Amino acid sequence: MSLNDSLETKREELASLKQTVGDLEEEFKQKREDKRRERSQKKICLYMDNLIIPYLEGIAQGGFNEPLTVGIRRLIKEDKNPFRPQEGWNRTKETHNALDRFLQFPQVKMLKLIAKPFLKHELQVIHEDASWIRENVLKQEYPDIYVAVMETEGGPKWLDQLIDDFLKTIKHLVRT
Repeated sequence: MSLNDSLETKREELASLKQTVGDLEEEFKQKREDKRRERSQKKICLYMDNLIIPYLEGIAQGGFNEPLTVGIRRLIKEDKNPFRPQEGWNRTKETHNALDRFLQFPQVKMLKLIAKPFLKHELQVIHEDASWIRENVLKQEYPDIYVAVMETEGGPKWLDQLIDDFLKTIKHLVRT
């Protein structure tokens, strides 16, 4: 074996090693992203189960005497968002007060601890995750709500706006 052959073999080994390191870096990056998504999904479900769904159920049942999914369809069709005022329908003060009272319960004080790091993300980043929230979390964990949102014209846009407005409201409440 000549010196050139030996150098060529070493170069090939080095290139192979670089490729292996690059593949490992990519794999670790994907695993970190998967863990981040898993943590996000758990936090989102916590908010959905303890804040958003009960509140939307209250609006649907108390305001319209309808089940949750029918009430969601109505809110979408009428472009009503409990976090955003609309002429003739403004639930923002009531929503703010309900969320604030909920966050004051001793049992949920930990929500503020969970919410602060989650809400430090820029709203733009969270808004970009809205489609992931809709297509993964909502579809997997709340299929009835997913169908109600996706089958109603304007539903995805309404949900994205609801998520964005909810986060702004929680962010404001957590700061105070």
